[in-house]
Amino acid sequence: MAKTKVLIGAAFVLGGLVGLVPLFALDKERLAGRGVLSPSVSAEAVAAPAAAGGGNIIGTFGSERVERSQLNGGEAQKLYDAELQVYNAAEQILVQRYVSQFFEKMKTERKFASIEEAQSAYFNDKVNVPAKEIEEFLEENKANPALQKIPQAERAGQVKAFLEGRAREGAFRQLVDAARNSGSIRVALSRPVEPKLNVDDGGNYFLGPKDAKVTIVEFADFQCPFCARMVPTLKEIVDQYKGKVRWVFRDLPLREIHPEALPSAVAANCAGAQGKYFEMHHALFDNYRTLGNPLYKELAGKLSLDVPKFESCLKDPKMEAEVLRDAAEAQNLGVNGTPAYFVNGRKLGGAVDRAEFSRLIDAELAKK
Repeated sequence: MAKTKVLIGAAFVLGGLVGLVPLFALDKERLAGRGVLSPSVSAEAVAAPAAAGGGNIIGTFGSERVERSQLNGGEAQKLYDAELQVYNAAEQILVQRYVSQFFEKMKTERKFASIEEAQSAYFNDKVNVPAKEIEEFLEENKANPALQKIPQAERAGQVKAFLEGRAREGAFRQLVDAARNSGSIRVALSRPVEPKLNVDDGGNYFLGPKDAKVTIVEFADFQCPFCARMVPTLKEIVDQYKGKVRWVFRDLPLREIHPEALPSAVAANCAGAQGKYFEMHHALFDNYRTLGNPLYKELAGKLSLDVPKFESCLKDPKMEAEVLRDAAEAQNLGVNGTPAYFVNGRKLGGAVDRAEFSRLIDAELAKK
């Protein structure tokens, strides 16, 4: 059984084995289990009660009784995170057992010598990476510094291995999703409900209509690689749900590890003061590896800002104070890392895939 589990896991981390994780692969949280073994769940699951045995009463201290409705944002999130761990652990056990049984049956029916051989045959049947796809990938990522470090003669081979690994991951997801949809995998525990916190826009800049039915509030850091990776996804979501979703950007500069996080946030707000916030926002994330005053001034010029006015704004202590207010609000909400998202007050953390966003968005839009 242990050997089978290793092979199952290998379907996901092949990209990492060829040294491409920093370049293209999934983020650490997904590889750890969130996205790999817990793909999207139904919108109905959002409305499920708290985890079995949870109920509304948390407990007592002295003569005082504590209910879920009395918890503050950080407390509610902490309890939810713990309950979600239990739910995900149960789901992962069921997935592993189902997959092991699936390949054991395939081995018997198709007379393979081993489960490993059955697995290889299953995934190889579903993996086909044409040369054109490799060429397109190399062209799209030619400016990526990590790709440039790979010797020219080895690039195509490593990219092919990565794309094959990604295809295997997709095949695995399809296998598990089909089992869920057919009822072959069913978690008896109720999925815990993301606590709905009171998260406003803080007067920050946003894309989408102000009266949208769904508001995504993002807390992020301009020097955060995962945050940069999520920008295209969020832009696509706003386009996909045109008129129904609003994306609000709020600052959470992680100054201990990102020295340019605060100055870059100020630069974005100063561009916003001249009506070019998201133009600067996108440009900063496109250049998150080279943030600094020279870049801010260069971008101000490219965006046709009043550069002297922009430079004066960068020195205004009120602009820094505005960024730090966002950071304080994030801390009050129990956010201590970036990126973090709240979909109508329900928290999503890390580099979340679009399916997870859609799960919450669709559930919110379905409400009357």
